[in-house]
Amino acid sequence: MDAPIRVLALSPIPEEGAGCRFRIAQFIPYLQSVGIEVTLRSLYTADFFHVVYRRGLYLRKIPRFALLALKHLASLRDLRSFDVIWLYREMFPIGPALVERLLAMPGCPPMMFDFDDAIFLSSVSDANRGIRALKRPAKVETIVRHSDSVVVGNEFLADYARQFNASVSVIPTCVDTLKFVPAPAVSSDADRSAKPIVGWIGSPTTVPYVRALVPVLRAVRAVRPFTLRVSGAGEWLDADSLEIEQPPWTINSEVELFNTCDIGVYPLADDEWSRGKCGFKAIEFMACGVPVVASAVGVNREIIQDGVNGFLASTSEEWIDKLERLLSDPTLRCRFGAAGRQTIEERFSLRVHAPSVANRIRALASDRSRPVQADR
Repeated sequence: MDAPIRVLALSPIPEEGAGCRFRIAQFIPYLQSVGIEVTLRSLYTADFFHVVYRRGLYLRKIPRFALLALKHLASLRDLRSFDVIWLYREMFPIGPALVERLLAMPGCPPMMFDFDDAIFLSSVSDANRGIRALKRPAKVETIVRHSDSVVVGNEFLADYARQFNASVSVIPTCVDTLKFVPAPAVSSDADRSAKPIVGWIGSPTTVPYVRALVPVLRAVRAVRPFTLRVSGAGEWLDADSLEIEQPPWTINSEVELFNTCDIGVYPLADDEWSRGKCGFKAIEFMACGVPVVASAVGVNREIIQDGVNGFLASTSEEWIDKLERLLSDPTLRCRFGAAGRQTIEERFSLRVHAPSVANRIRALASDRSRPVQADR
């Protein structure tokens, strides 16, 4: 029996962060089954991850970050015992690409660089604007240049990466369709008569998008009653005239939260950062059989066929019209839900894309002893 391929996966965020969970962690059981052993090491702990996106608190964040950074560096001491390095986004969210360049030195395992946001653009969360000067988005170019293989979540990101590296693959962010499944069919008359639930599930970094949608939601609720369910925002979303529920987000409740929604909304701004996004919340809603209204931006146009498996909206008027149509027509919701589920099973499922990840890793492992390259 051949020895397993040993992979060291490095991520700045733990599995509580969607990127680490869906770009790396969810693939590990499949990879294990085909002879690829993955060791995942993250910079942030779960506890620190929940603190870092709270506003301010720098006196708590800075010393804790420094300690975690030292531990993350120490975790590289057995680096050369692995066959492949799988780097998600970056080693550290601040500073230049010093460690990443060291990881790319001759004699180290070949490196696969994976990213699913336009991290080469200047962006910082509202909670951490004080560290804006420490961010170095230009380092992404350096990491791309020094990587043996680059994997990205969509063609917009691939176009950027191909400027600096010829070995670029697109593997969309996907879900396990055996885990993300539609809720059981409604059976009671009481459930059928309840107000529909319009859901937004996100993170503290994406809550500005749902805040910008509030005027649309107010206009819709004036005509069609509904309950707005918001989860993952990190702070209370206060909007007069809207009935809002804000259940806490946890990994264990994630699928249940999607299943409790009758309609999902996925608003984005029409800008370069949004064009780098991989449409993942739309994918999760659709996998759970929940019809989606999404901004007609970037990869959303590839995932959603307007009027077939969901709705796309570009203006406030379109958002209002399409939300009202879904709220007033349960049959349309069911049709979109079924079509959306089929789309995810066929194009955005773990079953479809896990073999591609395995193939990329095997290709790198076959070149375990890479030569010195002049441009490194």
